[in-house]
Formats: sequence, C-alpha cells, structure tokens
Amino acid sequence: MTQVISPVDWHAELTVRRARVWSIAAEMNCDAVLIYGCEGHMEPFRYLTNFVPVMGDGWGVLSGADALACVLNFDWQIIEARRKSGVADWYGHFDTVPVLADLLGSPHLQRVGVAGLHRLPVAVYEALRRVRPMIDWIDIGAPVTALRRIKSPFEIQLLREAGRITDAAFDVIRAEIRPGLTEHDVAARLDYAMKRMGAGLSFPTTVISGNDDPIMIRMPINRTLQAGDTVMIDMGAMFEGYQADASRTFVLGQPSVVQRRVWQTVQDSYQAALNQVQPGIPCQATHVAALQVIESAGYALIHRVGHGIGLATSFEWPSLISETEPFQPGMTFCLEPGIYVPGAGNMKLEDDFVVTESGCERLTHSSHDLVIPL
Repeated sequence: MTQVISPVDWHAELTVRRARVWSIAAEMNCDAVLIYGCEGHMEPFRYLTNFVPVMGDGWGVLSGADALACVLNFDWQIIEARRKSGVADWYGHFDTVPVLADLLGSPHLQRVGVAGLHRLPVAVYEALRRVRPMIDWIDIGAPVTALRRIKSPFEIQLLREAGRITDAAFDVIRAEIRPGLTEHDVAARLDYAMKRMGAGLSFPTTVISGNDDPIMIRMPINRTLQAGDTVMIDMGAMFEGYQADASRTFVLGQPSVVQRRVWQTVQDSYQAALNQVQPGIPCQATHVAALQVIESAGYALIHRVGHGIGLATSFEWPSLISETEPFQPGMTFCLEPGIYVPGAGNMKLEDDFVVTESGCERLTHSSHDLVIPL
C-alpha cells in the first residue's frame, strides 16, 4: 500500500529548508532570494515549494525565512500549489517579469541572491536588470544546491517509497514479459504499474531488446521481443517528487555463453563498486573499482558507474566518475555498471542506495536474476 504523506510533515520539512536558504542569503549579505526552476530542471524551486507546474517555469522570491511569494506562467494550478507548499502568495501570469519586478520593488533591496541562475533565460535576466537597475544579482546557486547533498530522514523516507514502487513494477514485468510483446508493450505495462501505485515517472521508461545492436540508451521502439533476447530496462518511480532510478536485465530463455559471461562481469563490477561505499571513501573510488573489473574482462565501461538521486536523477550530485568528495551518511546515489556488446546486447544492473554510518542501505530490492524461463 502506497504511503500517505502528511501535509504537517511537508510543512515541517519546507520550513527547515527555507530557513537554511535564508541563512545562506544572510551570510552573503543578500536582502532577498530569487529562486528559479525551468521545465526539466525544477529542483531549486521544488526544494522550497514541494510543487512543480505541469507547464512553464517557477519563480520564488524569498524575503525572510518564512516569507515566500511564487510566480508561475499560468494560473490554473494556483490552488494546488498553495496546498502543496503551504504558501498563500502565488501569482499566475504568462509574462512573469512585471510580477517579479513588483515583488522585488522594495527600495531597500540592493543585493538579491539567485538560485537557479545557470538556467535563467537571458531575456528575463536582462529585463529584470533594466527594471531594477539598483539591484546587484548574486549567484548563490552552489551553496543552495549543496543543501540537497545530505538527505533528511524525511527525504530518505520518500526515496524508500519510490524504490519500493519501482521494485513492485519490476516484479510485475518479470511475471509478464515474454516473446511477442513489443518494447512499447513492456514500457506501457511498467508505466501503468507505477502510476497505479500512486507514483509518477522519474524519466521516460527505457526498454532495449535484442543482442546484436547494442546501444547505451534509446527510447522504446516497436521491435517484437524474441526468445533468446537480452532485454534491458531502465526506469524509476517518482514519489512526492523524489526519484528512484534502477535497471534490470533479462534474457528470455536460456542465455548464451556470451550473455552469461557479460552478465557475470556486470555483477562483479557492481559488487566491486559497492565495496567502496563507506563514509570517508572518495565517491570516485566506485567508478575506478568497476572500471578495473570490466576492463580486466576485456570490455569497456562507456559511462559513469553512477550518480546521485533525489529531486533529480542524472543531474543530481554526485557524479561518481569524477567526484573526489568522500561518502557521508545521508548521501543517496545509484550504481549502474553496464556493458554493451554484440552477442549480449545491453546488460546493465542498477540499484539505489543511501550511505549509513557503517556502509550503505539498498533502497531497491527486486531480483537480479537474469533468466526469464520460457
């Protein structure tokens, strides 16, 4: 049964978040904060509001730890936004610049911190500079984003539920997948399973089948599954904004020698990476360990071994291929070693984790078994 999250719990979480952002603004001598999120990159805005519009951008003006006003391009979701955010002051206008100029119109504003500046449209930025020339715009995106690196117990609870729903969808498709279905059929069944359990999708579900045209990632096509196929599925349930990201690989019937060898290497590299997950060990050590296993077997690791999860997946910190910061309790991430070669197709194994004081907790638990008996 899907969890029901109390508005009281959300209010407590959002209150802490806004206070932390306001503290960053105060440390940087800012008089207010402008928060911006665009379609596909709503994380700064959602972090402070628990809301993302169906269409358009999201703007927030934080003028105190408990003083937030928000602007959307459309007004049709204002009631929903008020309920989810606990904020009464919402506006919906297609041209957001005049509204933002009014909200930033106080004569005492001299320095305004901006979270989301790297995504801010140039035209909007220039327009705001024209109408509010007295304001210095200060990029505070890095410290605000850093607040999301260590997840709160509440956030981890949401990620556990996203993982549980993802597992349940994998269990459904493991029981239903068979030759004769198309990749679109498989993706549709997975999407239905997750939505039926009260979740959204972290990203469009990926299904890649066949053994002789390996490609790291693509959208499902109308190819019909056949006996002997490798079928790689990459998907995730999104629960209350928090996004799981997991992959499983199946072989329909008895695997070939090549499929078994590649899959064993993927599993070995997964375990080698997982062995590096301890507080104090650099994040990058996971990638190095997986790479050594895969290259020693004569294959190539053509993408990073993993990345953070939270309000985003692929864009969430840390990127495990390059991050030298050490693991800390409360960090959440996925491990996803994969090998893509003719004869075996796409083979990837991916799970989600949270770092603990003594190691890590796995958040996705569905079976790693390769074979689908026919």
